[in-house]
Amino acid sequence: MARKARRAPPENPANTRQSIKNIFNLLKGYKLKMTITIICGIISTVFSVIGPLLIGFATTAIFDGITSGNMNLEYIINLLTTIGILYIISAVFSYIQSYLLLDITTDIGYNLRKELIEKITHLSMKDLDINTRGDILSRITNDVDSLQSGILQTFNQFLTGVVTIIGVTIMMLSINLWLAIITIVLVPISFFIIVKITKFSQNYYLKQLEYRGRLNGQIEESFTGHEIIRSFNQEDKSMKIFDEENENWYEQEWKSKFFSSLSAPIIHFISNLQYVAISVIGAVLVLQNAISVGDILAFIQYSKNFTTPIEQITRIMNMIQTAMAASERIFEFMKIDAEENPSEKQIKEINEGIIFENVKFGYTEDELIIKDLSFKVKKGEKVAIVGETGAGKTTIVKLLMRFYDVNSGEITIDGVNINEYDKHSLRSLVGMVLQDTWLFNDTIFNNIRYGKLDATEDEIITASKEAHADHFIMQNPDGYETIVNEDADNISHGQKQLLTIARTILSNKQILILDEATSSVDTRTEMIIQKAMNKLMKNRTSFIIAHRLSTVRDADKILVIEDGHIIEQGSHEELLEQKGYYYNTLNAQNNDISCE
Repeated sequence: MARKARRAPPENPANTRQSIKNIFNLLKGYKLKMTITIICGIISTVFSVIGPLLIGFATTAIFDGITSGNMNLEYIINLLTTIGILYIISAVFSYIQSYLLLDITTDIGYNLRKELIEKITHLSMKDLDINTRGDILSRITNDVDSLQSGILQTFNQFLTGVVTIIGVTIMMLSINLWLAIITIVLVPISFFIIVKITKFSQNYYLKQLEYRGRLNGQIEESFTGHEIIRSFNQEDKSMKIFDEENENWYEQEWKSKFFSSLSAPIIHFISNLQYVAISVIGAVLVLQNAISVGDILAFIQYSKNFTTPIEQITRIMNMIQTAMAASERIFEFMKIDAEENPSEKQIKEINEGIIFENVKFGYTEDELIIKDLSFKVKKGEKVAIVGETGAGKTTIVKLLMRFYDVNSGEITIDGVNINEYDKHSLRSLVGMVLQDTWLFNDTIFNNIRYGKLDATEDEIITASKEAHADHFIMQNPDGYETIVNEDADNISHGQKQLLTIARTILSNKQILILDEATSSVDTRTEMIIQKAMNKLMKNRTSFIIAHRLSTVRDADKILVIEDGHIIEQGSHEELLEQKGYYYNTLNAQNNDISCE
């Protein structure tokens, strides 16, 4: 099957130096543990390096004893005992090193996930909108795991490898200069190959992680929207998109691992040539009595110990490069500026009202959604905002919540521009009931309590009764302890909406935003929800966004929005007298209902 990428992510060349710098910055907070780890690694490696030399001494003693007929058993036993003790000590320190490294990397992974979640909670809505959920999840889970595993393996291999190479070099030089030179020549050749291949393949690793994030996003959409996909018989279309994204990931993953794996066989080939050269030259030197049999045996063991770390590093290059690419993606996300909140001025309550004055706003600079919008809302008023889809109704309340800031004009509460208030303080005044209900996988009791975490059981039950939710809750065998499943599809949409209303009642906010809260329910359920919302809105400043004009009759003021402008405003009766958009739309909706 032809494997062709459908499209590529933006070209962002991998910055290997910055990735390494990021990883070392992570390790700065563990200086003491890292120091102990390095010391343990050095001791473990040094003791293991001394072993082959002593084995060579023992071999020479045995060889000389056999040829002379005078075997020094005590000397040989002492050597073998010393070798055993050295290897035991090396194993103990190697265990301590591995334990500390595992503790460090696990803690790094824990802290990174925590920092990423905290970053998400402090990002602006604009920055969240431009990053897909699947890609963000991939950074928090897959990329952090890749970085954690990469640090663990890389540090283990590099620390052990560097100390081994230094120690083995000293030992080899002490045995024979020319044999040592033959072995050492491998180092620059090997690292030259590794650097070149790493530089070439690193971009493929970065693209691989980007495609993996996009594929996760597509999978997440397929799971959350599986009912829609099936209802429109779009399973094949969904699989086609998945296959294309999977092909993209496959191509980058194959290239990255293929090019990265090239270094291992090349280094292994050079190592084998070196082994042959040492064996041949060593044999000649033994015949010339320039070196003992035990020394040549020790040297062969040292040459193997010398090349092993280099071969191990080349074998884990894919993991190292994945870790560097993961760190680049993680820190790229971490560098996104948090939502600005320069003011510390608190707002505790609303006393007079809210004013929108000459407000203009667009999600992009060249396309305004809200165009010169002005209106007033008195404290305790119910204001309905109606209009066609895309007219800017929801955008108005997003501006009030300061999810986005206006391009020009101002929004004031009690005469003070909302930009002068602390954003968290401002949002603490507002409760929201949205068309898309949000409940989490927990009990009904805890879902309601989310509106006020220190609420008592009586307060939660009272709020449920006021929201007309207590009746259906108690019909469940487990009552308030009923578990709302992951998709919240074990209760009806109307019941979910009543739970969110109960939660909002419990939160006791001064400003309410009701965004299409009854648009997805039947008429009977709508009446129940409407009663609950009327209870909720009592003595509160409320913004009601609705398509069904029958639900906004009781509003103190109705704003009709079209193309970012207010084209009509007034009470229900006043708008009927104008016989404009509101009048015609209401009649059209009533006719549709009567036809049904």
